[in-house]
Amino acid sequence: MKLRRGFSLIEISMVIFIMGLTITALLQMFDWSHMRYRAISSGWQQRVGFAEIRVWLREQISAASPEKLDVATLNKAIKLPDHYFFNDLKITRHDDETWFVQLELCEDRNRNGKAESSETLNRLFCFRRRSA
Repeated sequence: MKLRRGFSLIEISMVIFIMGLTITALLQMFDWSHMRYRAISSGWQQRVGFAEIRVWLREQISAASPEKLDVATLNKAIKLPDHYFFNDLKITRHDDETWFVQLELCEDRNRNGKAESSETLNRLFCFRRRSA
């Protein structure tokens, strides 16, 4: 009886098939982790941006006349990441001491410079001046 040495063609084919599946799964995991990292990074940038915006708007409303605030002033005053910009700013006076500020922030994911509905975030702030 002869001793068989080596592997058959079917055994080698199965090993290559299993290695291919494993490599494909690993590559998909790397891509998924990169997308997850980008989503986490984007959320962090949005939160920091809104915190800075809120502080700046509070100072402007308590110190100056809010009617003079506009999107151009806000874009100059607040440093946002490259692909973010302010699209709309509406300031409504409720009474002598209370102001509602509706802000639309755009994350320009496709880099076309236009605010699309899937790229905008709306926030409503309420500021009240302190009475003396």
